[in-house]
Amino acid sequence: MLNVKNLCRILRKRTILVSIIYLCIYSNLFASGKITGKVTDRDTGEPLIAVNVIIKSLGLGAATDIDGEYIIINVPPGTYDVTASYIGYESSTITNINVITNRTISVDFQLAGSSLEQKEVVVSAERPLVVTDLTASEQIIDDKFLSQAIGRSIPDVIETQAGIFQGYYRGSTQVQALYMLDNVSMNSGLFSDNYTGINTSTIQEIAVLTGGYNAEFGNARSAIINVTTKTSKVGIHGTAIARIRPAGVYHFGSYMYGQDLYDWTHFDLDYWTAQANDPNSEFYGQVPSELLSTWQKQITPNDTLKNYNKRIQYETEATIYGPITDNLSFLVSGRYVKNVNIFPQAIPYNPEFNFQGYLDYQLNSDVQFKLSVLHGGYESSGGSSSNWNSYESAQESSWYSQMEITDPYQYEKYSLLGTFLYQWPELRKWSQVSGTMTYIFNPQTFLETTLSYLHDNMDRSDRYGSVPDSLYSHEDDREKLVWYLDKGYQHAWDRTDSKVYSIKSALTSQITKNHLLKTGFEFTSYDFYENHFMVEYKGGGRENFVNKFEGQPYEGNFYVQDKMEFPGLVVNAGIRVDYFNQNRTAPKNMFDPLAYQLTTEGHNSDEPYGYPGTPETERTKLQVVVAPRIGISHPITENTVLHFSYGHFYQRPSWSKMFGFPTVSYVEDDSAALDQYGDQVTYMEEWHGYYGNPKLSFEKTIQYEIGVEHNLSNLFLIDITGYYKDGSQETGFSSITGLYPATHFANKALIISNGGFSEVRGIESKIESRANFFLNGGISHDVYWSTEGVVGYSRLYEEGSGRENIPKGNRNRNNVWSGYHKIKVWTTLAFPKDFGPEIFGFKPLGDFYTYVYFWWRSGEQYTYHGIGDVSTEPNNKTWFNYYEIDLKIAKGFEVLGKRLQLSVDIKNLLNSKFLRLLYGDDLVRWEERTDLSEEQRLPTSSFSGEPDVWSWYSYEVPPRQINFEVRFDF
Repeated sequence: MLNVKNLCRILRKRTILVSIIYLCIYSNLFASGKITGKVTDRDTGEPLIAVNVIIKSLGLGAATDIDGEYIIINVPPGTYDVTASYIGYESSTITNINVITNRTISVDFQLAGSSLEQKEVVVSAERPLVVTDLTASEQIIDDKFLSQAIGRSIPDVIETQAGIFQGYYRGSTQVQALYMLDNVSMNSGLFSDNYTGINTSTIQEIAVLTGGYNAEFGNARSAIINVTTKTSKVGIHGTAIARIRPAGVYHFGSYMYGQDLYDWTHFDLDYWTAQANDPNSEFYGQVPSELLSTWQKQITPNDTLKNYNKRIQYETEATIYGPITDNLSFLVSGRYVKNVNIFPQAIPYNPEFNFQGYLDYQLNSDVQFKLSVLHGGYESSGGSSSNWNSYESAQESSWYSQMEITDPYQYEKYSLLGTFLYQWPELRKWSQVSGTMTYIFNPQTFLETTLSYLHDNMDRSDRYGSVPDSLYSHEDDREKLVWYLDKGYQHAWDRTDSKVYSIKSALTSQITKNHLLKTGFEFTSYDFYENHFMVEYKGGGRENFVNKFEGQPYEGNFYVQDKMEFPGLVVNAGIRVDYFNQNRTAPKNMFDPLAYQLTTEGHNSDEPYGYPGTPETERTKLQVVVAPRIGISHPITENTVLHFSYGHFYQRPSWSKMFGFPTVSYVEDDSAALDQYGDQVTYMEEWHGYYGNPKLSFEKTIQYEIGVEHNLSNLFLIDITGYYKDGSQETGFSSITGLYPATHFANKALIISNGGFSEVRGIESKIESRANFFLNGGISHDVYWSTEGVVGYSRLYEEGSGRENIPKGNRNRNNVWSGYHKIKVWTTLAFPKDFGPEIFGFKPLGDFYTYVYFWWRSGEQYTYHGIGDVSTEPNNKTWFNYYEIDLKIAKGFEVLGKRLQLSVDIKNLLNSKFLRLLYGDDLVRWEERTDLSEEQRLPTSSFSGEPDVWSWYSYEVPPRQINFEVRFDF
């Protein structure tokens, strides 16, 4: 019998074999747009029938119908020339037509009768005044902007767009966003991680959807970021990039290991002499010079730490793409970055790499195949793109520090590797293979079917062999020679692995000239594990913290949507069904899933209390939701369009919240500790993971949006949009509940439920110049107000405990609203290559480009009521506003008929710095001691007593950085 479980197993085991068998017939799923229009006789205005309208560079085209109208679907995003030709008429070509994913571009032709001598009329396309078929917010970043922008990663580039700020999309976190490459998901599921390391020189466009996206998109509640790669049927094209950032100190405060710091100047010979002569000192009677020598040896850093300010950061990237034959094209791209942390860290560099490419084969006019591959990753001691260090993983995960030094007097300044509560440098590897066959039934209908495989592996362990196997750290083990040396090392590791197998298919048909129908499905199977282990000696005993689980769940969807286009009205309507199943057996008793209590069904009667048994289990159930969506665009005039959207958006929570199994045991052997049902005392545990909720369901957001777009005198495009998001069934950290067994209260598990809710209300507005001039720019402003809350219980007690369940109560923050204003301004000054005066055969202003980007945000809201203030109003104060100005200057040169560009970009041009928001006693001193200078009101080092300038300022606006770049395009 082929049930769903067996199907998942077959998919996992045979995907690689299937990929090899179909190696020659798979292509990447295209993100595409549509070109429509009408062809008429220039003199009479009558429609012309059977006119050939073609995109020569793609080999795509259509013939006009009885009304002279044509439709070309499945057009990849890019800039094209479209030609209309008809016997007895001059052919006409309209150039520079910009096609955008999921949008309709209107291109009309007026053909003139011709003499015997055939002529061709060539005109350049005019930019549309407004986008008439956009029914919800969408922001397009094309390859031209990517080549000019300062950011070198997708997250950096999309930060420049309205409604996006520091990983938040309209007030919702990056966990709620989904990245896609050519319509294939880049999300590995375990912690809702997205891969973002795509080489920017391969990108044709990035579509950022933050509004009511169509029914074909799902498993995201805040944004869809869909990246489309470049393609060309004509000529070989490519880009090569080299960048460097000079060595230097890029953090606030002085060099961390200078001998002018307190640990060198205070602990001098006089200090150690006093210690040696003090009967109460542990160093009494020792030789002062030997103590000084020992101390100075201890505080002399190794080369990895000491030379952090002497390392140059560099990056190289190269992409080449184009046709090999008339039917076969390719893309190959590689990138390597030797990142340098601005802080001292455990390893010298944070290297990052990415390789990607494809083969695209046109079998015949009806069938196209494409095979795409990607392999990337990084090793980092100073940062991570994973959601593991968040509440998606565990409470304690968000507390773990990177192996870096941010304070010149922190405990671990001279000995980072193996330090207590510091995570090991993260080694991350990501691989993806996808293949799609596109079959064209007729010019109006095509089918795309995709198989994809994704592998995400993370390792945070002592890969360097730096920790002795026999030397363990203790929580109370920080007895040092004055300050810095630990007596032991933390033994801990985290390893995760996620494999994702997916099949999807979509049928698109222009069933009439007014209806573009699309329907499809997707089925995805997962195979993952997490292995978290940490040893801690506390109070004389050993504790082993383990969160170890694996899973093979599945999920899927099917949808139907219709894009209805009429004069004066465009409607996008659709419905989507999503489902998932944990596909496992889970313990029936959530209070005691180990069955260690004598009263729990499944406890081994031959074992004493505290020893795990064999708990009763039950199968998890299928979770199903239905999501209706509709978007409307109404052109009021040729210059003004009104759009409205409404939709339900569901997202499956991270698998970590459904499969976690955190336990604590007390044995002295690592392998025994990893056996969670072993013959030893073992309890559930709350800090190192969540007990997987077998009944967890989808998170939900209902979003409304209304906006207006207006073309002002063909010079400026004005867009104002308001939105409201109503979140429910959320699984954030506030939704945790403690599970207390009937006979054991010392240890408990935490479980996450669908108890959270949130609301976000916001307005986005922007103005962009549309003039065909050297100077262009734009400004955007967005503001949102948000609130959140939770319903449910903070503590649940098993029946028989004699205690009552405790509701969350004051965790319901429905009346506390917070909001941010954000302004972004950009301007470009670009001169063509023949511009300006010539000096000795050289035009200094020719092919010259500058880009300025400025952002500003309002200060954080916080609550402070001073002496005599009896008010209890929350968020009654606002901290300092932050801003930053970035600059890029570029000059192009012609070399062997190709373009070479030299550029410099400067982050934080003015080297601005802003005080971080203070808390606790530091905030009280800041608020109350206004009689002091600013420096005197700010925190001092708890070790040296000097002004703690290293921690005063926010790294939201880090110190100025300058990068130099060479770029070659051909």
